[in-house]
Amino acid sequence: MRLYLRLLDYLRPYLGHLAVALACMVFYGVTNFASLGLIVPLMSVLFERPAAALTSSLSVAPVQGLPHTSLPWPFRSFGERWFLHGRQLAALERTCILLLVVFFLKNLADYVQSFLMASVEQGVIHDLRGELQKRLQELSLSFYHGRRTGALVSRVTNDMEYLRAALASSISNLVKDVLTLLGALLWVFAVSWQLALLSLTLVPVAAVLLTVVGSKMRKRSWRAQERMADLTAILHEYLACVRVVKAFGAEDFERRKFERANADSSRAYVGLRRVSAAAGPFSELAIVVVALAMLWFGGRAILAGHSLAPQSFTLFVGALLTTISPTRRLTEVNAGIQQGLSAAERIFGVLDTAPGVIDRPGVRALPPLRDRIRFEHVSFAYRPGRPVLQDITFELKRGEIVALVGSSGAGKSTVMDLLARFYDPSDGRITFDGVDLRGGTVASLRAQLGIVTQETFLFHDTVRANVAYGTAGASDEAIRAAATAACAHEFISRLPLTYDTIIGERGSKLPGGERQRLAIARALLRNPLVLLLDEATSSLDAESEGAVNDALERLMHDRTVLVIAHRLSTVRRADRIVAIEHGRVAECGSHRELIRQDGVYHRLYHNQFLTRSDAHSSAAVSAVR
Repeated sequence: MRLYLRLLDYLRPYLGHLAVALACMVFYGVTNFASLGLIVPLMSVLFERPAAALTSSLSVAPVQGLPHTSLPWPFRSFGERWFLHGRQLAALERTCILLLVVFFLKNLADYVQSFLMASVEQGVIHDLRGELQKRLQELSLSFYHGRRTGALVSRVTNDMEYLRAALASSISNLVKDVLTLLGALLWVFAVSWQLALLSLTLVPVAAVLLTVVGSKMRKRSWRAQERMADLTAILHEYLACVRVVKAFGAEDFERRKFERANADSSRAYVGLRRVSAAAGPFSELAIVVVALAMLWFGGRAILAGHSLAPQSFTLFVGALLTTISPTRRLTEVNAGIQQGLSAAERIFGVLDTAPGVIDRPGVRALPPLRDRIRFEHVSFAYRPGRPVLQDITFELKRGEIVALVGSSGAGKSTVMDLLARFYDPSDGRITFDGVDLRGGTVASLRAQLGIVTQETFLFHDTVRANVAYGTAGASDEAIRAAATAACAHEFISRLPLTYDTIIGERGSKLPGGERQRLAIARALLRNPLVLLLDEATSSLDAESEGAVNDALERLMHDRTVLVIAHRLSTVRRADRIVAIEHGRVAECGSHRELIRQDGVYHRLYHNQFLTRSDAHSSAAVSAVR
């Protein structure tokens, strides 16, 4: 019930359209009821004299000695005025005109409610999809650990479509079909309540059937949606890593993996349909059995006892058969609702996930950095009991370049992530001019940061849009100046549409060095006070590295820089070096100081940096000593 109420909250902004649509549905039910009622006068006009027709059709004779039953007074009064006066042919003409008007109004109401409900359902899905995308942006990086991107994409696409279908059918068809069913049953009871009661003996059976089917549908729908999410995730991974797949000749492996997921999805969906498809035919069969029974009993009343007018019995059977379609659709509506509720549970599961990094109530924006950033006894663990960083303490003074060095897995990237508040420390604190980062807004912190990593993230957009990303209102002159400073303007000018060239997903149309220079241009345009640099030249060839290094020199000038060092040139340029080992600060000092200590940095220097440098680096070591 809470899930229903929560979904209803999303309908509030669209109550106006919903109210008009519901009014149209009610009008549809009324005109459908009226069109059924016109069966009796139409048959009477065709096969009897008008006066006799109305006398026999508007008043139903007793059945087997039971009390006299009459049709509702408004219909009897209208019929007397419309049909009893004039010739039989004129009555037929008036009946046909009335039928045409009723069916026109009925279908007009159906059309209006259809497009109004489309605007309501799309409005709700638009709001939910926007809220879901916003929550995905708010969630910290820890939420994405162990989650497949394709599965999250499935929440925004497949699950939303299930929910949209449920909204469309659960409101529109539910109201229309219930009113149609009630109208038909009203005619059934008006003609003969004794036969009507007999026809309703299967209602408890149908109710139990719908309850059992609904329960099974919910479980199977969840399973089917999970399998579809797995399929989406596998396809997303393949498209993202297609270069690696082809390089390793793993096409057959990926095909088999996809085929397994595809088969699981198909089996889950077939199981879902096996349950949902059973409800409609069984319900229809039950109604047909009842209708045939009523045909037999009613036929006996006409032929043997002459206690029921033929046209009244025709109305009875017609109204009873009219209940078949809405009953079947209602069972299908139930199946759609169960699928939608299952999808809603998955969507709300994401919406209800609390972000790991949030602004505390009442915090203010951090002022621009004036003095220094300090890590004070910082510890951090991705999972409880397995610390990645322990008691990290060091500082960056404004304008300094501080290099982080250490073996793979030592925790260097985690230090950088903590400074950007992708995570918050488990213990200790990080301060900007003495203010704990958690005491300021996340937006004010990141507005002072520029980040350039080894893996360059570019978007399927123009060069201009990628350089200006995150810098609202950047002028063409500023974009060109940033590109020039990043040594990128020259190659951009050679592109087919220069700054308006689409560079492909992740910049796939550009070589690695050019992608890196665009990322540096983006950081230069942002003009950050603090630069976080996971050195961008480690995977480039010599020619590209030279151009990128020139751009990095301009980017690092007169800024506070925390850099993860992979190259000797970066290490030697740093004002201070922080050596991290096993999640702890092993040493901290200048290049000369740490070389003389003959410790962790000395070992890293010889084993890691010298092997990646030119021959002149050995001479540099001798000079330092």
